[in-house]
Amino acid sequence: MRSLVDGKKEAISSFLAKCVEYADLSIQRKLERGDSEAEISGWKSYREFTAYSLSELQSGKLDDWLEDNSIEALPHGSRTLESGYSKMNLDEMGHKERSDLLGSILGPRPVFLVGTESPDGVKNLAPMSSINILSNSPPLISMSISTDRGGRVRDTLSNIREAENGCRVSIHCLRGDMIGAADVQAAARPVPRETSEWDLISGSAIHDTSGDLLSSAIATIHTKVVEIRKLPESSKAFLVIMLAESLATIPNSEEPTSRLVQISNRVLSGSSDGSTWKYELDW
Repeated sequence: MRSLVDGKKEAISSFLAKCVEYADLSIQRKLERGDSEAEISGWKSYREFTAYSLSELQSGKLDDWLEDNSIEALPHGSRTLESGYSKMNLDEMGHKERSDLLGSILGPRPVFLVGTESPDGVKNLAPMSSINILSNSPPLISMSISTDRGGRVRDTLSNIREAENGCRVSIHCLRGDMIGAADVQAAARPVPRETSEWDLISGSAIHDTSGDLLSSAIATIHTKVVEIRKLPESSKAFLVIMLAESLATIPNSEEPTSRLVQISNRVLSGSSDGSTWKYELDW
């Protein structure tokens, strides 16, 4: 049994040590490149947590866990419904309360900037977090669009409905940093339809035969609208179904890149738990 524990400890320790070394190298590269303090701080937090886990393992404090192969021996992070539960009627809630509750269960969700073009040639960008994969073969993606907080039909929906099926839609995946969050804030503000949000954000357009790419994005998916459906139950939203046609990503990335996510109502972060930083949207 002792040799088995030692073998487990050696394997896990080796992995954690490599993670710490990788974090040190990543932090050094980011410092040399002059990356944002928020992103560097996130890597430092990851490095400290991993190093602490390594020290706990090497000290022998986790030996009892390593000796027990049963599922009960695994660390548990939170309670389950088995310990008791309460039920809430969603119909009795206001919009914000319901949104916060559903978001806490189904989130965090990645936030994208979605690009469309009006019949007059005005290029629009709008933040969206209601984007999901419907099918991989064929590659179908859905997006739910409603009115804005003032009850105004979103320009994105107007552009899609006026072009009908075949409308080109670009989905730009944002890096999980404060710059991406500020771009979401800028693109979310209500502006006249003849104003292009491309002029309000930090990134610029990279022209490609498949459609524009966003210079500050970490990936872009170019799609074609194939169907638009009105959602049921008196919803004001429409479901847009798109066929993904091409994907642009960063080649041979040497390190994982965090994505911008919505962790709660109007709050963005670069991590799923908001431990790196938080950005509260003002709209």
